[in-house]
Amino acid sequence: MTATAERHYPHPSLDAPDQPTALAANIQSSGGMLVTVTGLPGVGKSTWARQFVAAAGRHKVVAVTADAFEKDFAFGLVDKLAHAAGEPLGILGETGTPDPLTVAQRLLPALAHGTSARRRLVVLVDNAHWIDDASLAVLRFVLSRLAHGGVCAVFSGLAPRTQEVSAHIFDADETAWDVTRRIQIEPLEASHVRGYVSNVHDREISLRLAQRIRDQSGGIPVLIDALIPSLQQSGMGNTHWDEGIVLHSSAGNPFQQVGKGESPSLAATVEIVSVLHDAVSRIELATVAERLGETIDVDGALAAGVLVQAGEGAVAPFHDLYSSHVVAGLHEDRRRRIQHAAAAVLENPHRAFLLRLDAATTLSGSLLTELHEMVELAVKDGDAERAIGYLRTASTRADSAQRDDLIVEACLLAAANLISPTVIDLIPDLERMRTSPVRDLALLQTRQITGDIQWARSFAAHLMDADRPGVDRHPDHLLLQMHVSMMSVMIQLTTDDYTPIIGMLERTRTLATELQSGPGDVSDRRLLPLFTAEEVLLRCIGLTIVAAARLGDHQRVTTALHDLSAAISTAQESPALIDALTCRAGVLAGVGAVTEATIDLESALTIASHGVAGWSLGHARALLAYCYWVLGRPTDATSLLDTASLVALDNIDVSSRPLLYLMRAIIAADSGDLDAHTHALRTAKDVTVTDYDTFGVELELLAAVQRARAIGSPQEVLDALSDERISGRWLAGSSIFTYKVDALASLGRAEEADRELSRLRALAGQRWTPIYGSLEWLEGRVAEAYELTEDALKAYRSASRTPSLPAPHAQALYDLGRYLIETRHEANGRRALRSALAAFRRLAAIPAIVRTLTLLDGSVDSSSQAGPLDGLTSREREVAANAANGLTNAEIAKLLYLSIPTVSFHMRNVLAKLGLSSRRELRSLLQPESWTPST
Repeated sequence: MTATAERHYPHPSLDAPDQPTALAANIQSSGGMLVTVTGLPGVGKSTWARQFVAAAGRHKVVAVTADAFEKDFAFGLVDKLAHAAGEPLGILGETGTPDPLTVAQRLLPALAHGTSARRRLVVLVDNAHWIDDASLAVLRFVLSRLAHGGVCAVFSGLAPRTQEVSAHIFDADETAWDVTRRIQIEPLEASHVRGYVSNVHDREISLRLAQRIRDQSGGIPVLIDALIPSLQQSGMGNTHWDEGIVLHSSAGNPFQQVGKGESPSLAATVEIVSVLHDAVSRIELATVAERLGETIDVDGALAAGVLVQAGEGAVAPFHDLYSSHVVAGLHEDRRRRIQHAAAAVLENPHRAFLLRLDAATTLSGSLLTELHEMVELAVKDGDAERAIGYLRTASTRADSAQRDDLIVEACLLAAANLISPTVIDLIPDLERMRTSPVRDLALLQTRQITGDIQWARSFAAHLMDADRPGVDRHPDHLLLQMHVSMMSVMIQLTTDDYTPIIGMLERTRTLATELQSGPGDVSDRRLLPLFTAEEVLLRCIGLTIVAAARLGDHQRVTTALHDLSAAISTAQESPALIDALTCRAGVLAGVGAVTEATIDLESALTIASHGVAGWSLGHARALLAYCYWVLGRPTDATSLLDTASLVALDNIDVSSRPLLYLMRAIIAADSGDLDAHTHALRTAKDVTVTDYDTFGVELELLAAVQRARAIGSPQEVLDALSDERISGRWLAGSSIFTYKVDALASLGRAEEADRELSRLRALAGQRWTPIYGSLEWLEGRVAEAYELTEDALKAYRSASRTPSLPAPHAQALYDLGRYLIETRHEANGRRALRSALAAFRRLAAIPAIVRTLTLLDGSVDSSSQAGPLDGLTSREREVAANAANGLTNAEIAKLLYLSIPTVSFHMRNVLAKLGLSSRRELRSLLQPESWTPST
């Protein structure tokens, strides 16, 4: 973990107003501010304190850490405060023990020295639970007197002592404190763990691995920090999935000594609740205890802090690491007695069944019947992972034959729900089983995701050989063959060799059509979750478009696109429909129909929100983010990428992983955040695991081009689009070469720009579309390079008046204004630039904003303007740009899909980082003084 990462990464469990930077931004505007920060050991209190000290740096900050050694030394803490305040000899004197009043009289001027109305005093004590009583008495006196003049006092430490410290100081003079804030830092949930590891340890992990880390660390950052360096890949040869990562034991359970010496009734309470693990109602808890014939003490457990309230009338262990420690210490018979009693009481059928299953030593016939019912119910509820968990647990209680059937069923269910990574550890079990058609399909579907393409192709070909010796004729033979054939297509796609794919798709369609005409009954219940023939046919049409496009078979693309649209119009919601919509959207986006593509992709994500997952869901998210960006909706694109990145490494669509981060790089470059751009590119490279690509080359080139444009380097644009870089790589279209014309024109290479423009003009409506700039704008760029002033102005005016996408239109306005000013049409040029500036601000395009401001006000130095903005995050830049445009926090919140407090939090950060005190100063920074937003 780097100090820089720790310093800047906000604790994700905290609301925006409780973040250190938000509170520090309020110091100036508040009178007395008293803040109490509490949480479990290692949860991040000291990190919060360090971040707060850094954020409050413009004030006089006196920060110290109390420790257990000084707890028994009178005035030890306040003497440390005096040293920190600038008193080299402290305040205790050389002999004797001074009285509290004398110490207070010495400490008060030491703290107050150098403060003013603009430079407030900030006193921070970390580990405040170790403050000695004598020091607390002095602080009570001193701080209550300083608070009226404006002081911020922060006490961070363990409850309840730290809360008692703050209460003692507050009670001295309640009127002195204008603001009191209690902040409770909670352990991280899985999604927060993922963000923490990404930002602090610079490592991208899947959400499933984040959940495993959370389970082992309890979500406590200090334990997460101990786990991360020891992550290792298992010997499974898997490079695609985090499921192969081994988690070594963390630094230890910090709660092993909690609850020692508790009464029998309190111990029984804790044991029952810990075995149940999750929250339980007090009524159900009492009934379980009654069935066990035991006395419990819920109120005593709550008072002792080992249980906490968990909703109305319910309790839970105060931390899951504590409950794990309690359960680990129970005798097996004791645990099973509690499980049996609770299973008979709990109303939740899934929870009751899991307790019965956990308590069982063998898989009886009645339990097996119940297992099938509960698996079916979980799948119906859209929770396939829960169903797979049941099957896994049951397999450990089953005999060998039952166990094999349950493992195969779990793997088939995972494949049908596109979550095969969750069963990747079962591959050795599948491989040791006797071969059979159903087991063989399960093995193919599961092992192929590990990236062993050579094995997968060979095994799929073997399974498609109907004449191979020893093959069993299964009653569902046609269904099994259809799925093996479909898997063969998906495996071939990962090789980036499209030559045989059309034929493979035709074979799959033939099998699906034959299956459709058959009786339709499935004899083996384990095969019921698999995709239907109708879904496979829909996928085949979509993949035909992908393959034909890569092979240059435009007639087949046109025919398949017509067939796909007809099929989509009558299809029911399914994973196959998501894939079909994504395929069609890819074609539409490739020909510049981004609005139509957006409609398809939003429909796909709507279906996914209903619990349906498609093979291409990752592509759908990445492509929709791209469409939003082209349509001038960077905020929507960023929000979508935030969501998509959370599950990127869990998604079966592994080829989409780099696309998400390439889009992040593009948007970061647009906003001028070059550090984020570099990080996103590095991550895109790190998460690439397959050669299969439908859109990555264009996004990679766009990321390079947008960075070059952000720093104003046309030569870097040409380098990015050079033949050496592109040769042999597949591009869906030629629209990106719009930027090549612009770069050549910027360098004065008029003839080369003209030739490239002629080439693109010939491709217009086919492989070139005006999504990055119109033909009129390009004609203006070439005319300017030839120094044909009137022709250039005419073309720029035409481009600025022609309806187009937001970014190209803003660029046309900019070049019109720039060129008008260069040709001494000052007034008209400034009008065009003001329009361009308004458009760039809507796009949060900070480098473009700075360039436009430089032209509008010659005294504005682009480097001085860009410098402060470089310190802002991408989200802060969006908020700053909109605030400078005159929007209120409520309007910005609506525009960016944020809460008003979150916008207020970002706004305070913007002002604090830029050293500004008002939105007026922000507008002065981002707008020229010679005009107002209304003009």
